[in-house]
Amino acid sequence: MNKKQMIKEQKRLKQQRKEVETLFKDDKDVYKVFKIALGVIVFIGLAFVLINIFNGTWKLTKGSKHETNIDPSMLIAGTMFEREENEYLVLVYDMNKEKDAFYGALASKYSGDKRLYYVDLSSGFNQNFIGSKTVISNDLNKLKFSGPALLTIKGNKITKSYTTEKEIVNFFSQK
Repeated sequence: MNKKQMIKEQKRLKQQRKEVETLFKDDKDVYKVFKIALGVIVFIGLAFVLINIFNGTWKLTKGSKHETNIDPSMLIAGTMFEREENEYLVLVYDMNKEKDAFYGALASKYSGDKRLYYVDLSSGFNQNFIGSKTVISNDLNKLKFSGPALLTIKGNKITKSYTTEKEIVNFFSQK
């Protein structure tokens, strides 16, 4: 091999070395991108799992399987004037209080001609309707409950209200 060929061969080897180094750099870049993509996927997956656990969609503990059925007779206080019937009853009480449980039992025996709906004051949706004093009003902004109440609604207006235990018991006893 002569000197010219040797120089040519060295240039070729340098060129090959640069190509190999470039390939390794590209592989390192691909590896970095892969690690970043994997990190993003793990983060999204973890966020999805945590959101479902906190929302109650997934349970971490084993327990009895509990199906949630939506009761059409349950209302949110803010929508109690939006029923299709012209005249109906709405029983408002805190379903989590033991002392109020008898209202539900009393109402379960109701067999009158008007449909009976329920509003649960313990529901977070109805917290805006709890007050220190019961105020019966057709204006939802003024309507407040401090305890159980039975309302007769006709034409989207409250026509009668029973706010004491005696009045509510007397109403259901007559029907």
